[in-house]
Amino acid sequence: MMTKNFLKIGGAAILTVLSAAAQQHRWAGQTLDDREWEIHERLAVLPSHGVFDDIRFQLQGDTVVLSGQVIKEIVKQNAERAVRNIAGVSTVVNRIDVLPSSRKDDAIRMNVYRAIYEHAPLEKYGTRGSPAIHIIVKNGWVTLEGVVDSDDDRHAAHLRALHVTPHVTDNLRVVPDES
Repeated sequence: MMTKNFLKIGGAAILTVLSAAAQQHRWAGQTLDDREWEIHERLAVLPSHGVFDDIRFQLQGDTVVLSGQVIKEIVKQNAERAVRNIAGVSTVVNRIDVLPSSRKDDAIRMNVYRAIYEHAPLEKYGTRGSPAIHIIVKNGWVTLEGVVDSDDDRHAAHLRALHVTPHVTDNLRVVPDES
């Protein structure tokens, strides 16, 4: 009898912990609630959203503010469409900039991409479902956005981009060690 009660109490405790854990989502060292996680997930799988785009969001009550830079207008439109129908979202403010078309910028994008993603130890970031290091190029200036595993990787990405162009801004974040 005592064993059955212990099992019931233990089972209830486990269910409580699991349901609480299901409510918390971790990404890039941040804890996201269910709505933030859904926004993050929808933006991460947008068609045509890739390594040369950077889309961010802020949740302010029931308003989602989108920002960042993309190379195609359709990605900006798809981002807004993707979050507009999420439960609890009433307004979407779309502040995403569409980068100007430029052959020079396209060449810089590809050269920085090769410099970062085609050499050890950074090639591991290219094998993930969503690119970890985003390469934003505007008027010859490169901005690195995203999340990496270590300061060494952050430094290596920055140096590799500098081999292509001296105009590099490094906004890469390092995932905090959660151990």
